[in-house]
Amino acid sequence: MSEDADNPWAVEVDDLHVVRGRTEILRGVSCRIPRGCCTAILGPNGSGKTPFTRVLTGQMFVTQGTVRVLGQTLGQCDIRALRRRIGVVNPTTDSASMHLSGAVVDGELSAHDAVCTGYFGTIGLYDQPTDAQHEQADQLLRQVGLSHRRSLRMALLSTGEQRRCLIARALANKPELLVLDEATAGMDVAGREQVLATVEMILAQPQPPTVIFITHHVEELPPRTKLVMLLREGRIEATGTPKDVITPESLTRTFGCKVFVKRLHGRYWLEVLPEAWLDLLRGT
Repeated sequence: MSEDADNPWAVEVDDLHVVRGRTEILRGVSCRIPRGCCTAILGPNGSGKTPFTRVLTGQMFVTQGTVRVLGQTLGQCDIRALRRRIGVVNPTTDSASMHLSGAVVDGELSAHDAVCTGYFGTIGLYDQPTDAQHEQADQLLRQVGLSHRRSLRMALLSTGEQRRCLIARALANKPELLVLDEATAGMDVAGREQVLATVEMILAQPQPPTVIFITHHVEELPPRTKLVMLLREGRIEATGTPKDVITPESLTRTFGCKVFVKRLHGRYWLEVLPEAWLDLLRGT
């Protein structure tokens, strides 16, 4: 347990700016992300969602502002020690650009061995896990519904199975913060729902990690989402509970497209009418 356990915030950001060359990637972002629940960051492609999470994991340097993650101020802490408290899942298993996140793994490893690499933060399994770690890896695979794929190579798993295996891997060290960056990207309906069911299982635990769920689809918001941040062009468009933020007006502003929203069985569904297509093609 960290020494800042009484702090209600997992992430505290004040006036965050990230500039690369002449491009402002993040502009004056300030927010608080509460511990032990799910916060969704929602926005269109290019809005700054992934750069924001890369700042939180110390992969992207801050141009201006203050960022505290799990009680540690970035730029004034041991980033390697902080990363050991964070689990990350990206929508790929082999992107070299994501190497530092610890979210990639050797596709030739079995699902079981891939989970075991989570204990060491490595792409390959270069260390020998203990018997207890092997047992825990099997338990994590059971939790994400992959016991039957235990010995299958990662490269042979479906996209959804790979993603769930990476979630199990990210949970190996019992992270305090779990970042799911477009964890359902490129999936069919069944694969997407299996991942969302896995996230719900994680959040239903007695002491769940803080989950940051990155997406550009409102349909993918886990039902247990407590806070939603809408990002557009590097700025926060709105922050609040799903009920307050997931509205036609706020989503129309965020996505630059006239939309309608309905809530059904605890989830949100977005609709764009064909009448809006002409405006989209005109760029209005």
